[in-house]
Amino acid sequence: MLRPLVALSVCCLIAACGAAGLSGPEDPAPAEATTTIEATDFLTVNAPPPDGAADTKGDGVLRDANDRPFSYALLGEKLPEFSATMADGTMFESAALNRWTVIDIWGAWCSDCVADGPYVAALGRAIAQDPDLDFVSIHVPASKARATPAEMFGKYGSLEAYFEAAGYVLPTVLDTDGSLREALKISWTPTYLLVSPDGVVRGFRTDLSVAGEDPVKDFLRDVARVKKTVGNAQGPMMGPAGVMGITGTTPFTLAAIETAFPGHTVVSTIDGEGATAEPVFQVRTPGTGEPRFIVEADWSRGFVGRVRTNDPTVEGPNGIRVGTTRYSDLRQEELASCETHGAGAEFSITCKSSDAPPYFSLYFRTDQTGAPPLAQMSFYPPVPAPSPG
Repeated sequence: MLRPLVALSVCCLIAACGAAGLSGPEDPAPAEATTTIEATDFLTVNAPPPDGAADTKGDGVLRDANDRPFSYALLGEKLPEFSATMADGTMFESAALNRWTVIDIWGAWCSDCVADGPYVAALGRAIAQDPDLDFVSIHVPASKARATPAEMFGKYGSLEAYFEAAGYVLPTVLDTDGSLREALKISWTPTYLLVSPDGVVRGFRTDLSVAGEDPVKDFLRDVARVKKTVGNAQGPMMGPAGVMGITGTTPFTLAAIETAFPGHTVVSTIDGEGATAEPVFQVRTPGTGEPRFIVEADWSRGFVGRVRTNDPTVEGPNGIRVGTTRYSDLRQEELASCETHGAGAEFSITCKSSDAPPYFSLYFRTDQTGAPPLAQMSFYPPVPAPSPG
């Protein structure tokens, strides 16, 4: 079965070549038969360790019989910011990561990483089809003391030659001196990290090649579970499918709104002034009383016509958030649905998921001097057609 997925919520655990017992750089040895520990997934960092795990190095880290660690120093913490050159010569900035991202940390010198190669290639292909998940690999040396090209690439001589021999190519950041390995506190390769849009390391695991019959699908299931758990813990999700209990036609009544937003305080109030004033329901954040959502009626006042938010704790598709996501962060397919309104010094940009309810929209208010962050997200549920007469 899969080695445990270690995370703040749910995570994956994988490992490969540690600092000791490395294969020679000139001739990576075939992956040895490895002992896996039968265990259930960890739901929290403090879950009971699996049977057979031991602190083999006296550093407080539990490992399996092959010294693969069952924990990661930065789990639950912000990923350290770094800049580095990619294999294609472009610059990589970790600060640009704004979606859920799987990071594969490996080396061509590492026999376990080479054994993981076919699985990583399949993982990269699968993630490329997922609009809510990104992938990047980081090629690291065994240590700062073993960072010469000969030691890092061995018989391949270069990363390009390795990929040519392996039959696949991945977007790869180059750690040429071991500084990234050190900054990211990597004690074993391959290491796989799952980073959320807010830059926090949410998941960790090691070798896929020893993880069972279908490690790629199991890994992606674990990723989906972590995303869901973290999303539920951090705040509500919002998108074309709805927001909390507002997913379809919903009566514009206090009882219906309270049912749709459990745990929140719902207050009936007036939004706007004068002729534009409208009755709305204000859905307030538990504990703070701050407005999280504004629920508006459709033209007949009988059903919910729109739910909008400018609360940065609400997560939209691909991890977008009010106050942080910029128009330039949107993907090409998302930009195709955007329209610009107004002209001159100030104007706005609205992006809609479809032409008719139910749909989801993003609103950016900007000017000629720059592009401020996302100002508002809205969900428009379907409403029934008006009755004849």
